[in-house]
Amino acid sequence: WSTLVRPFLLAGLIALTVSLVTAILLARSVYKPIKRVTEAVERLAEGQYDQELPATGPGEVRRLAVSFNRMAEQVKQSQQRLRHFVADVSHQLRSPLTSIQGFAEAMLDGTADDEATRHKAATIINDESRRMRRQVDELLELARMQSGQLKMTMEHVDVNELLEQCKEIMDVQAEEKGVLIKVRIEPHMTISGDANRLEQVFSNLLDNAIKNSPAKGEVIINGCRSNTGTIELHVIDDGPGIPPEQLPFVFDRFYQAGGIRTGVGLGLAIAREIITAHGGTIKADSAPGAGTEFIVGLPVGHA
Repeated sequence: WSTLVRPFLLAGLIALTVSLVTAILLARSVYKPIKRVTEAVERLAEGQYDQELPATGPGEVRRLAVSFNRMAEQVKQSQQRLRHFVADVSHQLRSPLTSIQGFAEAMLDGTADDEATRHKAATIINDESRRMRRQVDELLELARMQSGQLKMTMEHVDVNELLEQCKEIMDVQAEEKGVLIKVRIEPHMTISGDANRLEQVFSNLLDNAIKNSPAKGEVIINGCRSNTGTIELHVIDDGPGIPPEQLPFVFDRFYQAGGIRTGVGLGLAIAREIITAHGGTIKADSAPGAGTEFIVGLPVGHA
């Protein structure tokens, strides 16, 4: 009996030892990656955003590492956008604040010592204050849009009526510069959208086109149905154009093509958010000296 029991006991001890060693190795293989994740999360919380974990170990640990890397990249991009946003705001508000401070000091220290000079200083202070208020309002509006809080009242919109209304609104500004606005679109085109928001988009595109057109220039609005089930609307100016290397940035906040075109502030960034919320697309096509064309694609509406 003892001769039979001894081999079984030995085999049991060997099996137990192997099991313990295997369990320890498995625990380590899981513990070390989880420890790396914990340490990386702590560094991320401390503001060290360049964190990336190797996707090694058991399947669940690999998936955890991949998810962490994706999250870390999103946090990094979010922080970069926040830094750019703060830098943009600081840059844009510094100029009007400098003007306001300068002219306010002139009124206080007696430099503006006659009625005409004081009136000029007060006018500039008022104008710059209004400009700051408008920029802040636009920043808040853009922030709401980018956080998914854009409220729209959807209805069937007659494209012809919409663009003719935008043309009427902008005709006064165009006439002051001697620019002619021409509308050439197919009849009976309807889209589903928020008429006020779409008017905001096309009024902004026309405003931008007028500002960048030469005196006695032309701004043309073309519109037609495309083969992809959308309505394409083109706003074209004959201005100085945009260099190819700057085209990818025209929809960024406070974009300004250095010395080539008049800066467009937040207008195009807001326009992109509105068009995207309508399920559409907006892009720019341009070349230096050859004018600029903005192309808007919107889904066809059904009356």
